[in-house]
Amino acid sequence: MSPSHTGAVLLKCAGPLSAPQEELRLSARVIARDCVPLSESAAMHAALEVEESYVYLFSREPGVVTPAVLASVLRRARALPAFEHAEMRAVRLQPIFDLAGASRAEAPLFHYVVETDVDPEHEADMNAWYDTEHMPGLAACLGCTRARRFRNPDGSPRYHACYDLVSTETLRGEPWLAVRNTAWSDRIRPHFRNTKRTLFRRLFESEL
Repeated sequence: MSPSHTGAVLLKCAGPLSAPQEELRLSARVIARDCVPLSESAAMHAALEVEESYVYLFSREPGVVTPAVLASVLRRARALPAFEHAEMRAVRLQPIFDLAGASRAEAPLFHYVVETDVDPEHEADMNAWYDTEHMPGLAACLGCTRARRFRNPDGSPRYHACYDLVSTETLRGEPWLAVRNTAWSDRIRPHFRNTKRTLFRRLFESEL
């Protein structure tokens, strides 16, 4: 799929999901088709260190993802056996940034997410840093296939940055670390609040 400014419902699933991967894929497609207007694709990732999964249900038109859509997604997911043992929460993701990475031709196997709030007086500076220095720099690192950023308009964490990666080694490489450790990064990062960083294994992304 080529980069496009798609919005999404993010279904956060805490707890074990014991269903086979194909059942999870088909269930995610059912939820997207039944509940998300103008649905484009469904993607799922499983955290490496905790029992948590993120299911993205993307829409071609971000504005159609409403609180009513979130409620519908949760009802539908809870009715499917694949998700019956998970504690679930649905959030809206409005697109801010989407850029193909240096390794866009390769298949991503991992998904790295940084979720955060920021002190209000530093929000404009953080957004400028993310969109003009940080995300373009990380996208340009070999091993990154795509860099995206979203805003959650309804709650916390307010910002959601995610990177599709070929290998976890990308996160430890000198180019990635150089982008993370600029003077601007050092200035803005202390103003992050409620920050959560999670590395996921990519299960699937299925176009509808």
